[in-house]
Amino acid sequence: MFRNAKHENLQSHQRTLKKVNRTMDDAEEEGQPMVNEAKVYASEVIDDVKQEASKIAEQHLQNVACQISGVAKAFAITAENLKNEHSWIADGARQAAQKRDKISESLRENDFGALVHDFENYTRKQPALVLGGAAIAGFFLTKLLKDSSNHDDVTVSEKSNQNNLGVRSSGNTRGS
Repeated sequence: MFRNAKHENLQSHQRTLKKVNRTMDDAEEEGQPMVNEAKVYASEVIDDVKQEASKIAEQHLQNVACQISGVAKAFAITAENLKNEHSWIADGARQAAQKRDKISESLRENDFGALVHDFENYTRKQPALVLGGAAIAGFFLTKLLKDSSNHDDVTVSEKSNQNNLGVRSSGNTRGS
């Protein structure tokens, strides 16, 4: 009798386990299309974000190319102005102008992805140079931001002093 009850109990557990497994399988089958839809939607959203980011990067790249072109023109004008008096400086300015023109042209002709790929390759070939350049750029940016912050502080204190002087002088004129 004890054996029979134990056997029935085991069979009951096995039936329950089969029902649970079937329910889990059914839920997985029913949920799979939703999971697939979510994956497709997420993929589409990611693609849209990548395209938009690429467009923005391209616009900024064109702006940078225009600015570099302007610097190249400034070097060319400097070279022209100095060619009679200081030919060696003029030669250096002319070479700088030509290099900036090449950079500007390269930025205009290549898309952002190609430039990133080229930069990655260059970074693999010259990691120390890239890290050094990044460090120097970081120092310059830090100094620029610090100077800008100091300039803003001075400007605010100058305005405050001017306002205080204006209040005092207006008070003095009324009393006169």
